[in-house]
Amino acid sequence: MEATVIPLSWSEGYDIHDDKRFETDARTLRYQALGKACKANKVSSLLVAHHADDQAETVMMRIMNNRLRSGLQAMQSVEWIPECYGIYGVHHSGQRQGPDPYLDIPFPIERGGIRILRPLLRIEKSRLIATCEEQGVAWAEDKTNSIQTLTARNAIRHVIKNHKLPAVLNVKSLVDISLNMQKRVESHKAHAEKLFDQCPIKMDIQTGCLLVRFPPFASLLNRLIKSASDMNEAKNNAYFLVERVAELVTPKPKAPLSQLAGTIENIYPEFRDPEDELAHYNEARMKNYSVYSVWWRLWDKESPFEDQYLGDNLNGSSSKSREWLLTRQPLDTEEKRNLANQIVYPPAQTVSSTSVSKPTWQFFDGRYWIRLQNYSQDTLIMRIFSKEDLRHLPSPQKPDMTKSPLNGLLPERFITATFNLLKPSDVRFTLPAVFRKDSTTGEETLVGFPTLNVGMGSPGAPQRVCDWNVRYKKIDFGRRSADDIIVPGTSKMNIVTAERRQRGGHKVIKRHNVVIDEPNDPVPGYRRVSGDKDTIAERDKWWHKQQQQIRQDMKDDEVEGL
Repeated sequence: MEATVIPLSWSEGYDIHDDKRFETDARTLRYQALGKACKANKVSSLLVAHHADDQAETVMMRIMNNRLRSGLQAMQSVEWIPECYGIYGVHHSGQRQGPDPYLDIPFPIERGGIRILRPLLRIEKSRLIATCEEQGVAWAEDKTNSIQTLTARNAIRHVIKNHKLPAVLNVKSLVDISLNMQKRVESHKAHAEKLFDQCPIKMDIQTGCLLVRFPPFASLLNRLIKSASDMNEAKNNAYFLVERVAELVTPKPKAPLSQLAGTIENIYPEFRDPEDELAHYNEARMKNYSVYSVWWRLWDKESPFEDQYLGDNLNGSSSKSREWLLTRQPLDTEEKRNLANQIVYPPAQTVSSTSVSKPTWQFFDGRYWIRLQNYSQDTLIMRIFSKEDLRHLPSPQKPDMTKSPLNGLLPERFITATFNLLKPSDVRFTLPAVFRKDSTTGEETLVGFPTLNVGMGSPGAPQRVCDWNVRYKKIDFGRRSADDIIVPGTSKMNIVTAERRQRGGHKVIKRHNVVIDEPNDPVPGYRRVSGDKDTIAERDKWWHKQQQQIRQDMKDDEVEGL
């Protein structure tokens, strides 16, 4: 069998003698290197040699760290590769796909990713060594595994190997604990999946929000819910159902159990303690709150769903009380300041450059894969649009902001028209927005919104500033197809129609008296200060050549990888 050595790249100045940090960081780099190698070689599944002794050690570590219940599942025989968050073609992405003319959705949903397979989890290490010896295969092992003081796992390994433990703590018993817990969790997930497939859901991937009607309380169990044990089982089913719905819109990779479990009683008040005296005072908070980076709001408007779903009148419960709007939680002040929540696109290469760098897919805000090509000579920045960014848009309430002496139409009019189509309007503060930072003054101007496909001056990406492609994160629709859940969204035609209606309805938004100092950068609405000595002909020739090459690359590749 052909073997490959994959070197790991350590950051400059890294202290490899920091034992505790080294083990953790080495694991991360190891999985990332393996994931990228799988992508490069078009391998979709990676087999690893974790065995029963490894699983027993993991269970013991979970017990020591008080990670009980679902934590005792330990390692799964099949799961997605860890430590590769945001790596395109490795982390839940990269499967080649062409346009589907039968799907009426705004943009594609990502697919793909690398799986980890562990076929040896039930086989003890001693048996594997004996098999290798019988077949004349040398057994190799990392020598640091025997240093019992190096890591907690090493210490546990030493105890299991060198001390006689009670029968309930031997390798077989610990592996059985993981198998039994996996079986219990899978049972709850299976019931939740059946309910999910019957939940009416309308989801807008352009804004990342959804409206869902949760099933009646009685459907959480296949029998009458009478005893405390029944309530506990029903609550576990409800947890996995709520998690299943929330993962469609959350930017987080995994739900914190303690946080998400607390929201179940808000959706199903039947789980509340009837003697809870504070329930009445907390009623408002129970209808509007944020958990799992998702803003949960009880839907109090007209229902878009028909009344023929999943026993809506069962036990007389109102379907309206189970309809919830889920959107991304707006960023707090600290998150806005965190540079990790931004993507910076450097200025385009100069006219003299003979090659053009190919744009890559980047995972933004845990929800969107976005590929953006910067054509301008300024830095572009992508971040979540905030209330402070409204300063980039005119206010229809102020007469001096709607007209100018030039009597020209404002380039922002298509963005404001699109905003008028968003329901609820506050979802605008959860959207990726692109800003242009002047290379000389540092002044920022708004470019557009990739997921809405609207920019300054027109629907779509602003010409000569940038191009963008958008895909929504990989999500599981269960037994339904994407267009059973996803609404068509806001199209270019919708935007143009809304803009015309905006003008026709006397909400005329006129352009600012903006001075464009540079005729070679004819993007309406941008105040350019920095100079450019290239001639118009040279600039246009370079720009068209660059744009043609990039668009051809995008067309040829819609994806790299699997």
